[in-house]
Amino acid sequence: MFTGIIKLLGVIDSVNPLTDGVAVGIACDTSVLDIDLGDSIAVNGVCSTVVAFTDTHFIVHYLQETLRVTTFNTLTVGSYVNLEPSLTLQTKLSGHYVSGHIDGVGKIIELEKSDPWGKIVVSFEDALSSFLIYKGSIAIDGISLTISHLSSTSLTCHIIPHTFEQTVINYYDIGKEINIECDMIGKYVVNAVKSGSLGNING
Repeated sequence: MFTGIIKLLGVIDSVNPLTDGVAVGIACDTSVLDIDLGDSIAVNGVCSTVVAFTDTHFIVHYLQETLRVTTFNTLTVGSYVNLEPSLTLQTKLSGHYVSGHIDGVGKIIELEKSDPWGKIVVSFEDALSSFLIYKGSIAIDGISLTISHLSSTSLTCHIIPHTFEQTVINYYDIGKEINIECDMIGKYVVNAVKSGSLGNING
C-alpha cells in the first residue's frame, strides 16, 4: 500500500530479460527508501518487490503480465522513474490510498508547464471511465493527483511546481504513455453497485 507521494527519483540502469519477464536495475540512494530485501517499492506506481540491493542500486523483477498491462514493456536504460516506499503505521497519509496495481495505460495529449500552475491532459481507456470522477483522486505514474476536468475520453490534472520538479512529470512529452491507477474506494463502490451487494441503497 502506498500514498502517491513520491519520495525520490531513480534512474533505470539495467533491463535484462528473464525466462518469464525482466529484471530491472534502478539507481538511487536506497537509504532514502529504507530498503530491505523483499520490501515493496512503487516504481512509477507499480508495486515492485526488491530482490537485491546496495547503497546505490536495487533490482526488481516483472512478469510478462505486468509488462502487458503497464508502460514497463518500453522501459529503457537512462529513464527516470518515481519511487515511493510502502505505507507504514507511522507514514503520513498526505495523498490517497494507492495499491500499486495498475488499471490501465493512458497517454499525455496536452502538457503545459507554467508559473505557478501547469497541467497535463491524459487520454484513457474506455474501461476506466466508470472509476473516474471530477475532483476525485487518481494515481498517474504513482503520483497522487486530483482530476480537475473530466470528459468521456480524457482527464486534466493541474500540477504545482514542486510536483514538476520532484517527479517524472518534469520529463513528460506529448504522446508519453503513463500508468493509471483509479481511486481504490471508487472501484470498490462501483463493483458493489454492479454486483448488487449494496442492496437497496434507497432504504
